[in-house]
Amino acid sequence: MCIRDRFKLEGNHVPILSMTVSPSEENLAISLQNHQVFNVPFSTTEFAKSEETSFEFLFQPFHSREITGLDVCVRKPLVVTCSTDKSIRIWSYLDKSLEQLKEFHEEAMSVAFHPSGFFILVGFQDKLRLMNVLMDDIRMCREMSIKNCRECRFSNGGQYFAAAHGNAIQIYNTYSGDLMLNLRGHNAKVRSLAFSNNDTKLVSSGMDGGVYEWVVHEGKRNEGHVVKTCNYSSAIMAADERTMICCGSDKMLRAIVDSEVTVNRDAGLCLTQLVLSHSQRLLFAGCDTGAVRAYRFPITGEFHEYPAHIGRVTRMRVSIDDSYLFVTGEDGALMMFDIRDKDSRRDKKEPTFSEEILVSKADLEEKNQTVTELEGRVRDLVSQNDYQLKILEKGHEDQMKDLNAKFQAELEREHNKFEFLQTEKNEMEMDFEEKLRHQEERHTAAMQELEQTYTQKIMQELEKYQSLAQEKELEAEQFEEQHQLLVEQHDRLVSELQEEFEFKIADQDAVIEQMSSEAEEQERVLEETRRMIEEDCDLEIEQVRKTYEARLQVEKENLLKLKGDNGLIKKKNAGLQKKWDDQDSILKAEQEKNAEATQKLKMADRDITGLKKEIKERDETIGDKEKRIYDLKKKNQELEKFKFVLDYKIKELRKQIEPKDLEINGMKETIKEMDAELERYNKTNQAFELDNQSLQLKLEAMHKELLKQRATYSDSEALNRRFRTDLEETVQYIQDHKMLKASVKLLYQRHCGDPVESAHIDEDVQKEYNRQREYLEKSVENLKRKLAKDTDLHRYEATRFMQENASLIKEINDLRREIKMLKAQANRGQDRAAGALPPSKSRAGTASTIGAPPDTRELDREIAMQREEIQRLRERLAELEALTAVKGRPLSREKLPPLDDSVHA
Repeated sequence: MCIRDRFKLEGNHVPILSMTVSPSEENLAISLQNHQVFNVPFSTTEFAKSEETSFEFLFQPFHSREITGLDVCVRKPLVVTCSTDKSIRIWSYLDKSLEQLKEFHEEAMSVAFHPSGFFILVGFQDKLRLMNVLMDDIRMCREMSIKNCRECRFSNGGQYFAAAHGNAIQIYNTYSGDLMLNLRGHNAKVRSLAFSNNDTKLVSSGMDGGVYEWVVHEGKRNEGHVVKTCNYSSAIMAADERTMICCGSDKMLRAIVDSEVTVNRDAGLCLTQLVLSHSQRLLFAGCDTGAVRAYRFPITGEFHEYPAHIGRVTRMRVSIDDSYLFVTGEDGALMMFDIRDKDSRRDKKEPTFSEEILVSKADLEEKNQTVTELEGRVRDLVSQNDYQLKILEKGHEDQMKDLNAKFQAELEREHNKFEFLQTEKNEMEMDFEEKLRHQEERHTAAMQELEQTYTQKIMQELEKYQSLAQEKELEAEQFEEQHQLLVEQHDRLVSELQEEFEFKIADQDAVIEQMSSEAEEQERVLEETRRMIEEDCDLEIEQVRKTYEARLQVEKENLLKLKGDNGLIKKKNAGLQKKWDDQDSILKAEQEKNAEATQKLKMADRDITGLKKEIKERDETIGDKEKRIYDLKKKNQELEKFKFVLDYKIKELRKQIEPKDLEINGMKETIKEMDAELERYNKTNQAFELDNQSLQLKLEAMHKELLKQRATYSDSEALNRRFRTDLEETVQYIQDHKMLKASVKLLYQRHCGDPVESAHIDEDVQKEYNRQREYLEKSVENLKRKLAKDTDLHRYEATRFMQENASLIKEINDLRREIKMLKAQANRGQDRAAGALPPSKSRAGTASTIGAPPDTRELDREIAMQREEIQRLRERLAELEALTAVKGRPLSREKLPPLDDSVHA
């Protein structure tokens, strides 16, 4: 492919949205992004005529951006619009065409049409301009220094106009341009202006939430209503000159009479524009959604809504005869609606529009001069044409004489030739009539013989055909009975299978719902139990902490007294202080490890949370005992008391842990039951799959048999139809014995040979097969989906148990390391104490060791208790591993090392 030509639309450098070719393929329509539609000649001859292709508007040029102003003329069927595309357009709503187009260098914000149709008022960014509407142009007449005028209106009589200047309203004389009034009262920008029917009053609304009524000839404000929370966008006055109707950002439609709100209706959305018909029967409202509503007036709340624009409605006007409603929007479109009010049309008269136009004197003189020049040229052309016509007429007369002579000679020759041919024709007709008579006599005799011969043959063939038809009807009745039996058996089998599977699925759903409700109840009970245990533990820990702090204070006071009595104790205390520093650093390291373990244990199970609290209590007890070993080594009785207290505390904690173990065992049993139930589901699914396969095999066999029967029936029908068709074709040649003989031979060759098999499949059978197959496939998919959900649940439980196992193993390893470290510290403390005693007192120290248990005995007891706790945790870990082994989950890769013999020592 190659590009033959390229074309460009001057002044429309925007993307092309769509293109289409006319049905005759002679024109090409192109729509652009700026809302313009062009027509291009598309035929080959048009492209070959000229190198440049002309782009013409398919309808007329439209606005390409938002329309900001709209107004209707009273004495002419014209509408004026202005847009942010820097253009002003005047439209004829009777012809639905564009009358005038004028482009400017800046955007127009508002526009108003004079009732006479000779002037328009346009608000630009820098000034407000009054312009003359001429026959083919729009020219500026006067300027007013009003910047950013977004609202301007002519009075109904046209003698003056009002313009919004910020938060003020200025009224000018139309013909002199003098400023008549400057109305101030709004606190924000004025958004809407409207004159009463007799031009004595003016209604304004603004962004400050105020709607005011002004007396024009006095220049003062008469009535007003303010809603500070509302930003009014439009306000109009009814014909009674007392009722003001307004709308704004609060989505309310209000009617105000004598500064009092008489009607307050919720519109459900923001209304942007209001306009009242001249008959005072209909109120039209534009919405921010682009729709147009028609209310009955006086307002009852009922309305009809019509879709119009894509964006919000910007302006609305009604024609002088209440026949049309004009609406503009943000999408740049001007829409015209027919107003059909039965009541108002009874008394309506057809309007009479003026045909006057405004022409400047210079234009008129130029046109008169042009007309005079054209009249002179026409006279010259008429004289030249007369001379040329005379010359042509003389030449035509000479040619006519020559042609008449030639025609007469040719006519004579053709007449003679015609007479000769006529005589030959008569002779040939007589010869052919004689031959035709003899031929008809011979043909009649032959036809009678052939009719007698072939009549007998046809009677024989008809008898054969009747016998074959009777046999065919018997076969059809037998096949129909067999087909009906097969269909009934198939439907009965399918209904039984459906009922069976529906019962099974209902039972499974009930079991699943019961299990889920039981699991939720167990979780709730466990959560309540865990909360109560945590509260009790926190209370007991606080009490023990206060008791130990009081005792520690007493011991510190005793220590101060003992320091002054014995110097040896000071030396020992110095050594013990150094040891205490070492142990303090070790204790800090242990506390950091415990903090890390505590952070990890927050994510564990309820049982792991209880174990964490127990380990924390042991760490605090060990820290207190180490301090007492360093400071008060000889006070064994106090240490024994503390030991008994700790033993009692440990027993209490164990009693609290036992219910949790029982709950865990119950949960294990529940998990085993769920696994058994899952196995039953798997077996049931396998049985369903086997049944499904067997049903599919049966269905395929029935389908093949049904196809075979239908193929046989269709072959019989096709053979019958072919025989009928061939017989009808043979009967057509009953008058021609040769063709009849050849046709009978062909009939015999076709229908006395071997039958042709047909592979035709009935569409009803195929549809029924497809429907059954889709139903079975959907059933299998549902079963697979349920199996996948159960598998995911089992996998999630197995993963959770594995994580619990890993966390327990890590916790046990940490406890073992702590026990080894504490045991080593205790041994080092015993060795140093034995080395510090003098030899003379060694025997006494030995006796005292036997008589009164040393500090290491308490450590041994603590180690023994922790060893028992580790053994219990091992047993629980073994139970969890056994449980996961039953479920098919792989064992943890990390195994606990065996306990050392030194620990048992």
